[in-house]
Amino acid sequence: MRKFLRVILVFSFLLTIFSVVFADSAEQPEYLVEDTTGSYGGTLYLPLAIDPSTYNIVVSQQRTADEVIYRFSEGLLDFDKQGEIRGGALAKSWEFTDGGKSIVFHIRKGLKWSDGYPFTGEDVYWCWKYIWTDETNAGDWYDKIVDQDRNPPKVELLDEYTVKITYSKPFAPGLRTIGSAPVLPKHVLEEAVKNGKWLETWSIADIGKLVGMGPFIPVEHIPDVKVVLKRNPYYYRVDKDGKQLPYLDQLVYLICPDQNTMRLRFEAGELDAFNPRPYDYPDIKAMAREKNWVVEIDGPNFGTEFVAFNWNCPDPVKRNWFRNEHFRKAVAHALDKVKIVETVFNGLGTPQYGPVSAASPFYNPEVEKYSYPYSLTLAKQELKKAGFSWDENGKLIDSEGNQVKFILTTNVDNTIRVEVANILVDSLKKLGMDVIFTPLDFNAVVQKVVTTGDWEAVVLGLLGDVDPHYRANVWMLDGGLRLWNFSPKRKKFVDPEDYHVEDWEKEVHDIYVKEVTEIDPQKRKELFNKFQIIVAQHLPLVYTVQQVYIYAYKKEVHNLEPSPFGGLTWNVYKVWKDTK
Repeated sequence: MRKFLRVILVFSFLLTIFSVVFADSAEQPEYLVEDTTGSYGGTLYLPLAIDPSTYNIVVSQQRTADEVIYRFSEGLLDFDKQGEIRGGALAKSWEFTDGGKSIVFHIRKGLKWSDGYPFTGEDVYWCWKYIWTDETNAGDWYDKIVDQDRNPPKVELLDEYTVKITYSKPFAPGLRTIGSAPVLPKHVLEEAVKNGKWLETWSIADIGKLVGMGPFIPVEHIPDVKVVLKRNPYYYRVDKDGKQLPYLDQLVYLICPDQNTMRLRFEAGELDAFNPRPYDYPDIKAMAREKNWVVEIDGPNFGTEFVAFNWNCPDPVKRNWFRNEHFRKAVAHALDKVKIVETVFNGLGTPQYGPVSAASPFYNPEVEKYSYPYSLTLAKQELKKAGFSWDENGKLIDSEGNQVKFILTTNVDNTIRVEVANILVDSLKKLGMDVIFTPLDFNAVVQKVVTTGDWEAVVLGLLGDVDPHYRANVWMLDGGLRLWNFSPKRKKFVDPEDYHVEDWEKEVHDIYVKEVTEIDPQKRKELFNKFQIIVAQHLPLVYTVQQVYIYAYKKEVHNLEPSPFGGLTWNVYKVWKDTK
C-alpha cells in the first residue's frame, strides 16, 4: 500500500512538473528578435517644432503629434528605413487567401500592452471592426482603407490569435495599408468608442492614460517646454541576446519654437540629434569632427511642398481666379525654383514637378517636361489667356475689373517655407498682384485650411510614402485632405451649389479607383505614371522645392539610422547611448 502511495506521489510530482513546464512553454512570448546589441540606460533628447495638439492618431493633423504617437503605437507589419515591408511586427506572419482578396494575420502570442494587459487578436479585430472600418471613427484613414467603391473590408476573428481581413476584390495596397495602421487597445478605448467619444479621447489632457504597444509611452507634457516618454516595460522586441528592448530609459522631446532654436540647442548639447536646414549644413558639417558629431546628407524626402489656392474660399471673385488653370500656371512660372534651390536650400534641394517624390519607386520622370521654368514673360502670357490685364498703374485686374489681391500664409515656425513664400510674393508683385503675406502659427493654419475653409492661398507640405496610395485622401473626390477643392460631402463650409469639379479631377479619382484592384505591379505603376502627368499638366497644387534629407547626431548615440522615410526615430527601439 505504501509502495502504491509512493508511486502515486511520484507520478503526481512529475505531472506537476510537466504541467508547469508545459504552461511556461505555452505562455512564452513570441518576441520579435532584432539583430542588434546595446546597453541600457540614458535619455535621448530630440526636438519638436511645436506642441502636439492631440495624441489621437485619427484626429492628428500635425507631424509633431504623429512623431510622438508613432513612438507608442505600432501596427501589424514592420518597415525598414526605406519604407519597405521587412517582416511582421505585432503579426508574426500572414498569408493571402481567397484568390488574394483576404489576408490572414497570425498575431504574436504572449504579448502585453504597456499597462500589462494581455494583447491578443481580439484587439486587432476590435480595432479594425469599430475604428478603421468605421468612416466616422477612422477619419482620413478611411480613404486609404476602403476599396474602389468606398467599401471597407470585412474583419473576422478566426481564433484568439488569428484575424482575417477580406475585401470584395483583390486590393493591391491592402497589405501595406492594413499593416501600417496602428493597433489600438480595446480594453482602454472600447467604452469611448461605444459612447461616440473616441474622437475626443487621447487628448493632451489624457497624457497619463495612454496605452500602446510601442517602445515608449508618453507620461508628461509641459506646454511649450517638453514631452516626456518612458520605456515600455512590456515591449515585444528583444535584441539578439534576448535582452528586452528598448535600451533607453526615456525619450524626451524639447519644444523648439523655430529652427534657429533647434540648431542652438544642438550646438549647446541639449539635443542629441536634429535635422539641420540646408542653410545650417556647412557650419554644422565643419564643426562635426571637433564636436564629435555625425553629420550626413541622404536623398530627397518622400513628402511634397507646394502652393495651394482655395477653390472654395468665401470670396466668389477669388474663387474664379483660383479655379482658372492659366492663373495657376502663371504662378508656377513666377516661382523661381532655381533661385530657391541656390539661396533658400543652399544647393541642397531639388525642384518638384508633381505629386510623387523622386524618392519613391513610383516616381515618373516624365513630369519634368512640365517644369514651368521661371519666366515672368510666360507668366504674363498665361494671365492673358485667363482673361487678365493690367490697369494704368500696372496692377493686375480680371475681366470684370477686379484688382488681383489675396492673402498668402504658411506656418511661421518653418523658416524655409517663409523664405519660399517671400520669394514668390516678390515675383507675383512684378506681375501686378497685390499679395499680402501673413505667416501664422501652424495650428492656426491647419484650423483655417481643414476646419473653417477661411483661407485664400497657402504654402504647405504633405508627408509621403513609398506607395502613392498613401495619399488617396488627397486625390479622391471625397478625400479628407483634398485641401484645394474639398467636397461638400466632407466639409460643411463648402457650398454644394457652387462646388465644381474639373474633368481631369474625375480622371485622377478614377485612377485611384482602378489602382487598388490592379495586381500587376507594372500596370499599377503605369496608372500612377498617368496620374502624375495629369497633375503636372493642370496644377491643382503648384509644387515648389524639396530639400534633401540632412541629419546630425552625437557620436555617443548608437544604432541611430536616420532616413528620408522614417526620420530620426524610426528604429528608436534599438538606439542606445553612452551614459558614462
